[in-house]
Amino acid sequence: MIKRPFFGIAKPKLTYDSIEDVRAEPVSVKPKQRVTLFIDVPFKRAGKALIKTGDSVIPGQRLQLLEGEPAGYTVSPVAGKISEISPFIGMMEKQMTAVVIDVEQDGEEVAADPAFKEVSDKPTLEGAIRFLSTIPGKPDLSQFAESGKSVKTIVILGADRDLMTVTTQYVIKTGIASVKTGIDILRKITGVQNIVLTVAQSQVQAAGSAAAGVRSVANRYPAAHPEMILRNLLYEQIEQGGVCFLSAEAVAALGEAFNNGRIPLEKIITTVKKDGTRQLVSAPVGTHISEILDAVGEKIEPGDRLIAGGPMTGAALYSLEHPVEPDTDALIVQGADIIVEGKDSPCTNCGECVRICPVNVPVNELIRYMDAGEYELAAERAALFSCIECGLCAYVCESRIPIFQFIRLAKHAVKRMNAAEEANA
Repeated sequence: MIKRPFFGIAKPKLTYDSIEDVRAEPVSVKPKQRVTLFIDVPFKRAGKALIKTGDSVIPGQRLQLLEGEPAGYTVSPVAGKISEISPFIGMMEKQMTAVVIDVEQDGEEVAADPAFKEVSDKPTLEGAIRFLSTIPGKPDLSQFAESGKSVKTIVILGADRDLMTVTTQYVIKTGIASVKTGIDILRKITGVQNIVLTVAQSQVQAAGSAAAGVRSVANRYPAAHPEMILRNLLYEQIEQGGVCFLSAEAVAALGEAFNNGRIPLEKIITTVKKDGTRQLVSAPVGTHISEILDAVGEKIEPGDRLIAGGPMTGAALYSLEHPVEPDTDALIVQGADIIVEGKDSPCTNCGECVRICPVNVPVNELIRYMDAGEYELAAERAALFSCIECGLCAYVCESRIPIFQFIRLAKHAVKRMNAAEEANA
C-alpha cells in the first residue's frame, strides 16, 4: 500500500503487503520441455568440462562444471539430457555458464543424489557448501569457511524485502518447522549459536517456535532491508562481531535437505499480474518464465514489462525463456498502458531524494557526479557505497531520473576500475 501526503513535506509512506491478502496455496508448475540452470563461474571453452552435451541427468543430481572449482556447480531439478552448455552474461557483466536440460516427462521423480544422502547423515559445513549452495534461497555458506572472517550472529530474513512480495511470509507461515530444523543444522555445522529470526509484525507468534531470537520488522518500507535491520534492531550485534544474513527460504530448504536426505528443488515465487492480482507459484529452479506465466493465465503483449523481483529493486527481463533462479522471489508483469518511462531530464535539486533516503546519502550531489561519469568521486565525496539500494530516491524523483539503476551502474564501474588497478599493480 502506498500513501502520499496532501500537504507539507512529509515522506510518502510505503507499507509491506500481507500474506493474508494473497491466495494461500501456490500453483504447482512442472517444466514441460526444458530448463535452464546457471553456474556461477565463467564458461571456459579450453577447460575439460565434467559435464557434456548429451549426458543424462536425474532430479537432484549435482552437475559440476570443471575440476578444481568445487563451487562451480548446479543441481538438476528434472530428469533429462543436457542439450547445451554455453557462456551467459548476467546483470552487471556477471559471467556465468548456462546449462540447458531437455526434460524427459517419464523420467525419475525422486530428487535424491546418493552422494548427498551419505553427507546428510552427518551434517558438516563442507557437505552443505558442496551440495546446497544452489538450493532455493541461495544461501552463501562459503562465508563461514573464509579464513579471518568471524561470524558471531546469523540473521535469518523472515520478512519480504520488497513491496508486493509475500514469498518469505509464506515460508514462515507454512514451513516454520523446516526453518527450526535449518536453525539447528546451522548451529551444528557453523558453530554460531546466536541466531536471530526477523519476521513481519503479523507473524511473530507463528515464528515463536523456531528456537531463535525473534525480532519483528516494522511495516514501513524499507525496514526489512538487512542494513536497516542492523541499524534499528541489531545494533548491539555489530560490536560483538560479524553478522551473516540468510533468507528464511534458504534455511528452510537447508533443514529439509538434511532431514530428508534430498536436495530441495522447488522455488516459491510471488507473481503479480497486470491487473494487480497476485498468485503464489511453486516451480523447480530453472523453469522458464513463459511456463510460470502460462500457469497463472498471464499473457505478455508488445510494450509490456516483465520484472524479476519487487517493484522497488527488481530488474527487467528481456526474454520469456529466462529461468527462475534460486533467489527469484517475485515476477511482476506491467502493462504497457501503466508504465512510467524514465526521462533524460536534469536534476531540479528539489531535494525529495535527500529527504526520503533512509541512510542520509546526499543523493542530489551523487546524481551530479554520476551524470558526469565521475564514479570514483561519487564514492569519495557523495557516499556512493553507503547507498543500500532501496529505490526510494527513484520513486520520488520529480524528474523521473532512474537513480536506482544509475547507482548500481556506478558501483559496478568503481569495482571494475579497482579490480583493473589491482590486476595491473
